[in-house]
Amino acid sequence: MDSERPEIHELLQKAGAGDGGAVDALFARHRDQLHRAVALRLDGRVAARCDASDVVQQTLMEASRRLPQYLQRRDIPFALWLRGLACEKVIQLHRRHLGTDKRAAGREQLALPADSSAQFVRGMLARDPSPSQTLMAVELAERLRLALAQLDDDERDLILWRHFEQLSNREAAALLGVTAAAASKRYVRALERLRGVLINSGE
Repeated sequence: MDSERPEIHELLQKAGAGDGGAVDALFARHRDQLHRAVALRLDGRVAARCDASDVVQQTLMEASRRLPQYLQRRDIPFALWLRGLACEKVIQLHRRHLGTDKRAAGREQLALPADSSAQFVRGMLARDPSPSQTLMAVELAERLRLALAQLDDDERDLILWRHFEQLSNREAAALLGVTAAAASKRYVRALERLRGVLINSGE
């Protein structure tokens, strides 16, 4: 796609010409992002049998098989294509081991990383004089998890994509099917709503 970053576009061009090194470089550049997306959504009961690194490895193997078809179409950014494959792997694992779909590990079961969650909440509540500032990181992560569960799906997803998965605004817009400007406005509104929920939960 024209919206790819120049270095990714170049690697995709080389991969399409049969350059195996370019394929390896593409996968290496996106491995950490995939790991964040998977670790965030993988139910703990499933992770005990197949952790996030295993899922990422399975995803990249699947991507290697399906890359020629993707290169013919290139209808979505490469990072989002990989992410979609990873999320499908998570859904399959949840169905296999829990007998349900991705929402079983959705709102209540998000595996939020404690340190970055605590930092995020402290930033959101910087002007809040409540005792929240002294809470342990794990407690803040739990508070954030419960607050996210009260948001609409799109609001929650936007915050997860932008903050925890570290997707760009352009990538979030593509996932939502809206313009970058619209996605940016939605993200600001989602943050405002989340802050309100967090403040109310601390009263």
